[in-house]
Order: sequence, then structure tokens, then C-alpha cells
Amino acid sequence: MNNFDLTVKENNTEIVDGENMILDLTTRQTQYCSVVAQTDEEKALLFNATNNTAHRLSDCINMVINVKDIFVEVVNCTNQETGEVTPCPRIVLINEKGEGYQCVSMGIFSALKKLFAIYGEPKDWSKPIKLEVKQVTKGERKMLTLNIKN
Repeated sequence: MNNFDLTVKENNTEIVDGENMILDLTTRQTQYCSVVAQTDEEKALLFNATNNTAHRLSDCINMVINVKDIFVEVVNCTNQETGEVTPCPRIVLINEKGEGYQCVSMGIFSALKKLFAIYGEPKDWSKPIKLEVKQVTKGERKMLTLNIKN
């Protein structure tokens, strides 16, 4: 079993593997966070930005976000038609004010991989990067992605 196999479906009921759930909670192997929060104020800001996000990225299409930090965790998504459970990236883009913009999106995840390959991780950035949220259509599916704005 890998780190992403946290749940299984049995008779349409989700069963959580308790041992891996606790391991996931304590080792953080299924999340990435660019913030190094040291003070209680920074920790509270990070917690609120990632746990109670201010914005849904899908509500911000064509908007520009000054992204300072990024949080990504693996969540389980259930296909409503087949019942299949698959790991998906839950992403929170954090602006310079500490506001979170969240989504569960392979398109945004793919854009972030390219962003990291070209610009490095947020700790390497000299200033927040201006990212425009875009939506593209592929057949009948719609997907979120990002563009760099100067």
C-alpha cells in the first residue's frame, strides 16, 4: 500500500485505514507547504489560510492572485458515477495578505509543477508571483490552469 491508498470502498461505504491515517497525520508525507511558520501568529495565519480558505479558485477565473506561498495535500476523491476513489491534489494558493484560494484540480497541480521547474519553489522567489486563474475546455470537461502575469 502506498501513501495515497488511505481509503477503500466496500459495499458503498468508505473504510479508512486507521494506521495510515495516523501515519499521514504525523509524517506529512502527503502534503507540501512552502510556509515556514515560526511565530504563533504565522502558524495561525497558515492554519486559517489552509483550513478555512477565504476563496474558491473556481470563483476567481480571469482574476490575478499575487501568490506568495503554496500548500498542497492529497485528498481522496470519489467518482460519483463509478464509486472509484482516487487521490487528488487539494491546492491552496496563499497571497501576500495570507488569504487562501483553494481547489482540487489536476490542471492547477500540473501548472504548479511547471511553475516550480521554471521559477523554483516559493522560498526561492524574490517577490510574490502574479498568477492569473484561467479555465480551459477540453471536450465537455472544464479545467482550471494558471498563467503568469507581469
